[in-house]
Amino acid sequence: MPSNALVTRFSHFLFSPVMPFSLYIFLLMSYSYLTAPQHTWLSYSHQFIVLCLIISPVLWCKYQSLRSEKIVALTWWAIGFIILPLGHLILSERYNSYEKFFDNTLGIFIYLAVIEAIIFLKRKMKPLNLSKFKDKVTMDNILLAIIVCFSLFWSLVFNSIDNPMENQPIHILIDIKRNLLRIDELLLYFIQFFAFYLCGYFIYWVNHHVLINNVMARFGVFHYLWAACTFTLIAAPLLSQLILFLPINNVEFTLLPSGNHDPFDIWNLRITFIIMMISLPLILAFKWQQQVAEVSLLKQQNTEAELKWLQQQINPHFLFNTLNNLYSLVLTNKSQAPQCILQLSNLLRFVVYKGGNHRVSLKDEIAYLTDYMALQEIRVSHKANITVNIDPKLAGNTEYKIAPLLLIVLIENAFKHGIDATDKSVWLSVDLSLKGNELSVRCHNSIDDRLKIKQKESQEKQIDGGLGLENLQRRLALDYTNKHQLNISAQPHEFLVILTIELENNG
Repeated sequence: MPSNALVTRFSHFLFSPVMPFSLYIFLLMSYSYLTAPQHTWLSYSHQFIVLCLIISPVLWCKYQSLRSEKIVALTWWAIGFIILPLGHLILSERYNSYEKFFDNTLGIFIYLAVIEAIIFLKRKMKPLNLSKFKDKVTMDNILLAIIVCFSLFWSLVFNSIDNPMENQPIHILIDIKRNLLRIDELLLYFIQFFAFYLCGYFIYWVNHHVLINNVMARFGVFHYLWAACTFTLIAAPLLSQLILFLPINNVEFTLLPSGNHDPFDIWNLRITFIIMMISLPLILAFKWQQQVAEVSLLKQQNTEAELKWLQQQINPHFLFNTLNNLYSLVLTNKSQAPQCILQLSNLLRFVVYKGGNHRVSLKDEIAYLTDYMALQEIRVSHKANITVNIDPKLAGNTEYKIAPLLLIVLIENAFKHGIDATDKSVWLSVDLSLKGNELSVRCHNSIDDRLKIKQKESQEKQIDGGLGLENLQRRLALDYTNKHQLNISAQPHEFLVILTIELENNG
């Protein structure tokens, strides 16, 4: 197996639904390392080996269950989550040395079962539609929500104590009964704390929407630093004085960072500067994340538009070819024309109503292939030996879905360049099989000797006009990234294409 294929399969394994279990190994390792009374390489290695020996078989069984069908998948799952835990427990009960080596086996399996239950519930639950909240989740709103929470928390704490500003440091406790009886004082505390935190929010807001969005964006970093320092020197004493006007500060100790009644204290200036410096990377990181999300959305939209364009390229191509085939059949064999018209109707119905969809059921795609092959076989039966082997599991399969009009490119390409391009006797073999969620298509056809030169000129691609296999390769790269393998082999007298695709579940 080529190295890139091994890397692809390994990445599929890592980023499959077994990944939470893999992460669990590292979480347990970190926890055991941090909580261990003594840190040694021997204890660390022992813990790592134990976790790998316990969890690796479970991971393998989970991975096999995802790749298998219902009965086999259930068997693999039972081995991983029932038989293996029971086996460990039985061995731990009978052999003290085994129990000593595999310490806390039961706890590990309990955590694995919890993770499996969470994954199962997540798969069964319908995803929440959060699109309407997307525009409201901004950095400004998040900070305001945090300010409200902090203001409410400290209001509850201060309202639970007599003279809290004169009894510093205070103990963090909340008296529910006292707060319910003194709602008016609770509201007064909340307003004051909210005003106190709002001063810090004002510093952030100016830094975000004025200094970064306007000064830095338009004039650069140097002008931003100059403006930020100027704003800090002006804002620190003004905001400190506003805080001192709050009734809660009518005592010796105040809420100011300096703790006194001097708005010009150096500590007030330092805290203002710290807020500016802490908010700067947070704002830039949030903006970078927004830009990445916008670029990703734009890339997704461009990809979808390109896929639509590629599918629209295919549809007229099939239509005109099929009409030409039907015209030839009517002239040569009128008795079979009604059946061909019915099959053509099925083809057009699929193209018109489902060809533009993002995904269709595997059953519909296979039915389309079957109708197309039957229509073509009648037309070229006098010179072509066509063999079609379709796995019985594919005919009525509604479990998996696939991109529409994807597989037909291989078949149409074989007919156009392997059968229609010559008057000699030719052959075509098509095999479709399904193993787990992996669909395999093998299209093998003969090539006329007269087409060798043309084959070399096309660089082993039987395409013309930008359609055919080049189109297929582009669609696979866009729609099945790292989930497909396309192997093309051109020999002197034959042409072989093997395509494997990892299908998505229809549920």
